[in-house]
Amino acid sequence: MDFGRSVDEEAFAGEVRAFLREHPPASFPEDGVDAGYGSGAHSRPFMRALGRRGWIAMGWPRRWGGQERPIGFKLVLLEELALSGAPFGPLAGMDQVAEAVIQHGAPALQAELLPQVAAGEASFWQGYSEPGAGSDLLSLTTEARREGDDWVIRGHKIWSSHAGIATHGHVLARTGGADRRSRGLTMFVVPNTTPGLDVRPIRSLTGRVYHYEVFLDAVRVPPRYVLGVEGEGFVQLLRGLETDRFWGRFYKAAALTRLLRLLVEYANATVRDGRPLGQDPVVRRRLAEVACDVAALGALFRRAGWLLATGAETRQESTLAKVFADETGQKLAALGLDLLGLYGPLTGESRWAPLGGYLQHYYQTTMGHTIAGGTSEVLRTTVATRALGLPAEPRARG
Repeated sequence: MDFGRSVDEEAFAGEVRAFLREHPPASFPEDGVDAGYGSGAHSRPFMRALGRRGWIAMGWPRRWGGQERPIGFKLVLLEELALSGAPFGPLAGMDQVAEAVIQHGAPALQAELLPQVAAGEASFWQGYSEPGAGSDLLSLTTEARREGDDWVIRGHKIWSSHAGIATHGHVLARTGGADRRSRGLTMFVVPNTTPGLDVRPIRSLTGRVYHYEVFLDAVRVPPRYVLGVEGEGFVQLLRGLETDRFWGRFYKAAALTRLLRLLVEYANATVRDGRPLGQDPVVRRRLAEVACDVAALGALFRRAGWLLATGAETRQESTLAKVFADETGQKLAALGLDLLGLYGPLTGESRWAPLGGYLQHYYQTTMGHTIAGGTSEVLRTTVATRALGLPAEPRARG
């Protein structure tokens, strides 16, 4: 089956490339760090530029300012942005929350928030994980209780990307007891300006900040900030995670293609032992091997994108692609540092750093990718049990 671009999609790709030539990604100031997922750094000015072109909301219903374009146009946009190294870090989170607001939000919340998202003015952090609830989100302890007309949220979230520079949180909280742990959870939108919200940075291996922890101390929000049906937040969460694994990684194949091209150029231009590094048979074999992986990754994601466009579930495909994307990124990062040799670990502050020091930054950021969004081990178990029908692992007795 052909998953290639249609004539209209290819024409749109030309529009995006022209936009990027007129607005070079490097000319936009960055608000937050590039975490290596393929979407580049966080840049509010770049998001506003996309908003002015109508591209953030192009797939939305027209009643909310959208163009109702097919999903393929969004896929083209993401691929072209990633190939150029553009700083569109917040875009996946904006898409995810906007979709939830369109489907589940109160009319007052839709009217308040969607124009801000479409203009590139609103962005979001994800308030799911907690210090004691990561892969097992049903263990979360953040609570929301009714006090008068409002909801009051108390709890502690962690590993929330961009929380210190976003405008709103997308927060899961327990709103009632239930016989089953999956009941009684509710999703909220929480503006970052709400009193009682304390956002603290977590410094990474690179010395920079991408993740934050968030303390919610009697954070009061009105009823319109509830997303969906009270107590049914876990159902929304599962649907969101399925697409989050797709949208949070779809552009990684394009980003890895860009990085691979840089490494090939470096290998061809670098002379060691009297000959170009690109003539070394071991180097050639390793570059060719990872090039095959990147091509396969792109095919996996394009097939998943086609399934999404047809309305089919992509749980297995998105999960497999997420695992493969993160492990391929780690593989390419390790290969890149090997190629750069002793200069590879130098940071961008050093004039001797090859490729501006990007490889050492990328290598360190990719270390956590096989944990974020569901560990590779847990996701492989999910595929084994839910997709292949294999029995679950027996619990240890004791």
